[in-house]
Amino acid sequence: MTNLLFLVGSLRQGSLNQRLANVARAELPEGYQATGFDLGSLPLYNSDFDGENSPESVVAFRAALHAADGVFIFSPEYNYGIPGVVKNAIDWASRPMMPRHAMVGKPMNVIVSTMSPTNGIRALNDIKRTWAAVGGVPVNTFDFVLQSAQTRFVEVDGVETLDVPALNGLRMAINHLDRIINSGAPAVALANWDAFIASLK
Repeated sequence: MTNLLFLVGSLRQGSLNQRLANVARAELPEGYQATGFDLGSLPLYNSDFDGENSPESVVAFRAALHAADGVFIFSPEYNYGIPGVVKNAIDWASRPMMPRHAMVGKPMNVIVSTMSPTNGIRALNDIKRTWAAVGGVPVNTFDFVLQSAQTRFVEVDGVETLDVPALNGLRMAINHLDRIINSGAPAVALANWDAFIASLK
């Protein structure tokens, strides 16, 4: 069974991004399962607690990342950029840096869901850029931003899903993440990271 860790970058109950994550969970292909983690349980990053003194929620988050075959982030865009809760999670996950933190070689895709008819791509790019910068393996293309998201949800047989164009975009994003997970890219990223760490000794 392939395990995806679902992370929602909005803490609001019933947020558009939580609703989108629920739809994505139902659209996962056979052989996949999703687990979640509440990013709101993480304290603000403090380097005094990088190692043995890490809070229990941080230890649990890192363990969830290690156990996941891939990560799927559902995030809003705040003030034309990455939400603080998402950046905070990445900061915790990327420490301690050596020998390998929990994000090294970890495949990831992200969908930004926004009420705006035009915005969203900035946060998506920020998240992918930061994930790659610390050794993770984001899906490079193609990006999917769910704009005017409040109008894109529909009910089919009493179950919430997305309108057809949006659902096709979601399925594409899932398939892209599946291909990255099953490619050689994670192993290459791990090997490159290990070579970099060895060069520091």
